[in-house]
Amino acid sequence: MPAWRDIWVLVLLAVLAAGTALLQSRQVPMAAHDAAIRRVIADQIAAFQRNDDNAAFAHASPDLQLQFSVAPHFMAMIKAHYRPVYRAQKVDFDGATRAIQQQPEMRIQYVHLVDDRGTGHRARYTMQKQPDGSWKIAGCHLLQSGLIDI
Repeated sequence: MPAWRDIWVLVLLAVLAAGTALLQSRQVPMAAHDAAIRRVIADQIAAFQRNDDNAAFAHASPDLQLQFSVAPHFMAMIKAHYRPVYRAQKVDFDGATRAIQQQPEMRIQYVHLVDDRGTGHRARYTMQKQPDGSWKIAGCHLLQSGLIDI
């Protein structure tokens, strides 16, 4: 029969092993607003891929919807000036969103995109929180990128 000391050593080792496993698998949880913002951007890109103009337009902020008035006008602008977003084949989010100073309802999300030609791009999305708590895309700026997708 094992001695109590041996049992306590085994219990201690088991606790240490479990603690080590937890520390190794621990990830910082994503903020709820970051997850929601990523979902909106990904949903709009998915709408572009399936040519669902109305769904893509629905993710635009009220100001953008007012500016373009209808989905076909919005999509004409996207097709003419945002091919990397419109035909993105790969989408990677670059870290957490960043608050815009003095405007907690506005956040910035950087995204790495690879278009249908295999060219890497970087986009800066401006996101706007709506009165109902949802997020909409208030703007997207394509930035210089030295990325090459392999």
